[in-house]
Amino acid sequence: MLLFSFLFLLLQNFPSFTHAEKDSINWRSRRELNWTDFKATPVESAPNAALTSTSILLNYTYDKKSLSFQLKCVFHPEKSWVRVNTPQILAHEQGHFDISQLFTRKLFKSLSEYNFKPGSVDKDVKTIYQQVATEQSAYQELYDQETNYSRNKEVQLSWQEKIETELRAAEKYATYPE
Repeated sequence: MLLFSFLFLLLQNFPSFTHAEKDSINWRSRRELNWTDFKATPVESAPNAALTSTSILLNYTYDKKSLSFQLKCVFHPEKSWVRVNTPQILAHEQGHFDISQLFTRKLFKSLSEYNFKPGSVDKDVKTIYQQVATEQSAYQELYDQETNYSRNKEVQLSWQEKIETELRAAEKYATYPE
């Protein structure tokens, strides 16, 4: 299961992405998750075996002529938890993190293709961001539904291959500015 958020920041300069990423794990280096990364206390009433919290961070600024932005795809250990730690469930949770990376690349593509309009840049960037967020949410939900939260092993393996294929197809957008 996934808890994800989009962090949308408008800053005049590009300092770090603030405390939102302080103890997070950046996907950029393709860091594989392990169970020690899941540091939050499990929610006992939750039906799922684990929960992965990820964010796509966007920091942008603009002047009269152009838009500049930075992106990060991060995993939040302090918000992620595990109750049942099997290799299959870990692979499923890694899938959620990988999907977040896929949509970070899609956001980079959309922002790169944006036709800069100084009079509406804030509105336009927010619209692009929200569209990607909506698509990611639907994709993450479909992943959980079709894999039955990792319980359907055959479908889980198929999804892992699908995500890997889509990441390779979006490789051109893996070099987003951080």
